[in-house]
Amino acid sequence: MESGTSREAYRRDAPLRSGNLPLFRLEPIFKKLAEKRNPGKVLFGHQLLDFVDEGSSVVVKASDELGNTTLYRCKYLIAADGGRTIGPKLGVKMEGPTDITDMVSVHFSADLSEYWDDRYFACHFINGECNTVFESGAIVPMGPNWGKNSEEWVFHCGFAMDDQNRHDEAALIPRTLQLLKIPDLEMDVHKISHWVLEKVLPDKYQVGRVFLAGDAGIVARLRLGQASEAILNSYEPERRAVGEINSDWGLFTFNNSAVINTSLGLIPGDRMANELRFKSLFENTDKGRSFRAQVARIISTQSIEFCAHGIELGFGYRNGLLLHDGSLPVDRDPLGLRYYPTTQPGHRLPHAWIEAGNHVISTHDLVPRNAGFSLITDGEGSDWQIAADNIRQNCGIEIVVAHIGDNCSYRDYDDRWDSLKGTQSGGAI
Repeated sequence: MESGTSREAYRRDAPLRSGNLPLFRLEPIFKKLAEKRNPGKVLFGHQLLDFVDEGSSVVVKASDELGNTTLYRCKYLIAADGGRTIGPKLGVKMEGPTDITDMVSVHFSADLSEYWDDRYFACHFINGECNTVFESGAIVPMGPNWGKNSEEWVFHCGFAMDDQNRHDEAALIPRTLQLLKIPDLEMDVHKISHWVLEKVLPDKYQVGRVFLAGDAGIVARLRLGQASEAILNSYEPERRAVGEINSDWGLFTFNNSAVINTSLGLIPGDRMANELRFKSLFENTDKGRSFRAQVARIISTQSIEFCAHGIELGFGYRNGLLLHDGSLPVDRDPLGLRYYPTTQPGHRLPHAWIEAGNHVISTHDLVPRNAGFSLITDGEGSDWQIAADNIRQNCGIEIVVAHIGDNCSYRDYDDRWDSLKGTQSGGAI
């Protein structure tokens, strides 16, 4: 994760997508491409058996698909396993509530073109027969074609952790058909999987030379000899604070669904009462119209989950490896919906379209893909260019300098960058 390490709504074996194909279909393509571009470096079908931090290096024992074991020695070990395997061995504790809900996913193929509304990406059900929103479930097209022409779908529904019916996979198919109200639908089920909702965070992100969901940029600078190992001490204070915000937010949005259930007045297990509530909801009366308007207003509050741009893009590092520029703190939407772009240290570089010759690119394209730096200034920033050239020559650190402005190599394409950069004429980022 760019913004921190947390485990919220962790999905085990849930089908994912990339482009126009489900990810599990693309896996052989990714594997072939990775092996071609990184021969002997990206190893598929390998399993970590054990590791030992020897102080100056880490020894890792792994096995391949044939059971052959190999010892690898590395300077640092990055544990990107969600804290499940390496963390416990290091004594790392996952703090926070666990086993909140068991979300079950049914991945299947079926023809739903007659029923799907192409205005929506996903459909969440609220059904008095199935109690809460999460228990009722949701359905999402999975491609390879989008919308009503999708061939594959995934159905999610939630179970209480003490509900033994969650393990009855044979009953999940009838339940899906019952919810869809299409009893004769032909379904080809590919996989049924479980993922447990929890809000947990590691109590520490680093133990010796082992990092949980590590930062490739930091490790790259060390590998190139351009930073001391002291830089690693910045990893935990930077990332953990953001991870805590993200995981707290995830649980908050999940709990907000209870407000929707309350607005509907559904009573778990009382099917007759729930049917009367829905009958009242759809009455063509002033009472029914008021009821619908109120429910719609409450449902709109769930935008905190689906439109949380302030959480997804507005995260910032308050401590760690950064130098404050002395400017006032950036605005932050307490609801997490609105994103306030800023170039303050510790924040994500704002996006703006800029013109480079005959091409239009993003400001993000100015940042080197390797372990280098980008310095952005304007037509008055010639002194910054000289300083960057000196650093490059004397220290061997790659710095890409971009001048954005009139009569510069880059031009503000839609006059947006000037309002985002937060610097005066001749200033630099």
